Amino acid sequence: ALHEAAAGPATAAVRLLGLDPFSVHAVLARLGPQLDQLADEATTHKDTAAWRLPAPSAPLLDISAEVHATWEVRLFAS
Repeated sequence: ALHEAAAGPATAAVRLLGLDPFSVHAVLARLGPQLDQLADEATTHKDTAAWRLPAPSAPLLDISAEVHATWEVRLFAS
């Protein structure tokens, strides 16, 4: 989920904004250690009830993904 949360917008930035893909992916590579740290922290909450999870999050990513899955039109073809 962390990889998708970072790579999805990065890929869209390359496709929609015309950013240099090598520069964008270099930024993603530099984020690797931070994403690993977040993943490690997330595993400490594996047995925590959902309502007790830490609040800092991005629920709109999940909501947007659910809405996007219902779209008949895609922004770009794979």
